[in-house]
Amino acid sequence: MKFRTETRRRAVEHTVDGITHTVNKPYTKRVPVLPADWDSRAIKAASTLVLTLTAIAIVWSTVSIGSLLNGGPGYAAAALFDISWVTVLLLEWMARFDPAKRTFARNMGFVLVAITAAAIFWHGMLLHSVALAVVGAAVSLIAKALWMAIFKHVDKPLSDEDRQWVDAEISKANAKLAVAGVRRRVAVAEVQARAELLAAERLLAELDDEANTAEQIIEAEPIPVPLSSPNKVREPIEPALSIAELARQQVTAGASNKDAAQEILRRLPEANPESVQATVRREARRVNGYL
Repeated sequence: MKFRTETRRRAVEHTVDGITHTVNKPYTKRVPVLPADWDSRAIKAASTLVLTLTAIAIVWSTVSIGSLLNGGPGYAAAALFDISWVTVLLLEWMARFDPAKRTFARNMGFVLVAITAAAIFWHGMLLHSVALAVVGAAVSLIAKALWMAIFKHVDKPLSDEDRQWVDAEISKANAKLAVAGVRRRVAVAEVQARAELLAAERLLAELDDEANTAEQIIEAEPIPVPLSSPNKVREPIEPALSIAELARQQVTAGASNKDAAQEILRRLPEANPESVQATVRREARRVNGYL
């Protein structure tokens, strides 16, 4: 077994002139060196080579299918062919512990790479080159086959019991994500509801302030009563009702806010229309039980 020397530090007490402090003192230690993991290095090397071949396949198919689509924007569309099945490869790797999802991703990859190979083969035949058609189509197929071989090698088989255990853990994690999403939506809805209630309460408070101000103005301003002619017999004057009382009578009788305000202004033409409307609204809320 091989060893290497490492320099490390540890805390020790150091005293100078009767004063002690904790300092870091370096020391050396021999530690064993793990043997090289050639299996891991081989997998990384193989993955790098296949990744390089995949890049070549993408470039080849993009140029070939782009020419088939008359170039220009056709090259952008051509890149979709290989990028699609390479994306499905990533999904297949992510679903390695879910047989259903992994099978779907693998089958979709077969379909997409077959479409890409067919388009490249078609381009080669249009150029009257069987070799170009066959070899060009085989590039993408070989890249796909090599990725399947790598996935097969690094695959970790699970027993039926272990797979059920993994499925249960994944289900538990998915349930937590679902609950978190629902709680987040409920929290957002509650915040919106509270904001609307606060806005409504603030509006009612402002309307109450306007109504109180209007009532104070009306009470402060006396309403002139026309004197009867001296030649006529004075008729008994009915006790005057306040605007609030008139508004309460109209609303209780079933009149709308607009009709109640018009009736009050007809009886009291000297009153302020805005004050009358504010008083009618306040009395309507009070009669209806909102205040």
